[in-house]
Amino acid sequence: MSKYVDVRYELERRQRQELFDQRVREKTRGFIDRYWQVLADVESQGLREYVDSEYEALQGEVGRLARLVESDPASARDASIELGNRIHALPRLARAMRQEAARAEREAEQQRVEMQVRAREEMELTWQQELSAWSDPFARRLAFAALGQLRARLMGPGSRTTVDELRAAMSAVRQVHERKSQETRIREASLAEAEAAAHTVQQCRDDIKHERGPAAERAQELGAALAGLGEATPDEVSKRLVAIARELDAAVVDESCRREVVQAVYRALEDAGFVIEKPRLVRDAGGDEVVIVGRRPAGAQAIFKVELSGKLNYKFDHYRGSECKKDIDAVLPRLQSVYGIKLSDDRVLWQNPDDKDSEARPQPGMTREK
Repeated sequence: MSKYVDVRYELERRQRQELFDQRVREKTRGFIDRYWQVLADVESQGLREYVDSEYEALQGEVGRLARLVESDPASARDASIELGNRIHALPRLARAMRQEAARAEREAEQQRVEMQVRAREEMELTWQQELSAWSDPFARRLAFAALGQLRARLMGPGSRTTVDELRAAMSAVRQVHERKSQETRIREASLAEAEAAAHTVQQCRDDIKHERGPAAERAQELGAALAGLGEATPDEVSKRLVAIARELDAAVVDESCRREVVQAVYRALEDAGFVIEKPRLVRDAGGDEVVIVGRRPAGAQAIFKVELSGKLNYKFDHYRGSECKKDIDAVLPRLQSVYGIKLSDDRVLWQNPDDKDSEARPQPGMTREK
């Protein structure tokens, strides 16, 4: 009887252990399934990359539990309890790591943008500094197209051009277009000078055509000299025009001065009571002179000859006695005091020593520079 009881007791213990193992195994399997689901959720949400090392370690632990639960449910249960905190903390850790990574990425992006802004500002400052250093505005205008292409290529979106590279490229463009500017200036200056010389020559011709009076003949002679200037350089044309202008001005001024002297002589003779003939211009191979003749009723006469050079030649003749000196003293001082004609350098060409001889040859003949 007693033996029977003992055997029955042993069966109950075994059954009890089996029931215990079955319960623990099933419960632990539920934990393991949830753990697998947590790991799957972490991966499906794209969080694994932020906790990859932790994920692999936990994945290995869960796999070991899945094997252990079959042979030792109790140990698997205990290990699963310990592992549960780490498993359930993994999603939060992953999300926190993702947030931290996103924050770091935002900071990096902000720094990158700030660096790009600073780089663009530095590049823009360099661009403006290089442009302001151009001393030839015309060269910069010539380079507009080239500079636009250069800016688009070196300073466009995504460009990695350095400041030194930008300076070197702009310097090359500057050198090319400053050379073009200089060549253009030289070419256009030559054309402009030639055109200006032709215009000046034509203007000189027009001025000569409108020249009137006794100087017109000399003006025409000077105008004829312009015909040979067609092949001359602008510098040669300029020098020749200056010489012609001087000669023409001198001729006109000399003629004006002579006209004033002729008028003064005419009035002085008239004031002294002479009957004056109309002044006449006499030309010969040696030059030309204006002759003014004044006569007395008794036959005496005064002849004045005025040259362009400033020489005044006068002669009083056909006088009787000392009347000659009287007329000279009446005319010459009046020329100086009344009409402002200054006479100098008296040179007596011929004089009758006998003022009383009624048949004497003409009285004093004199030449003076006015």
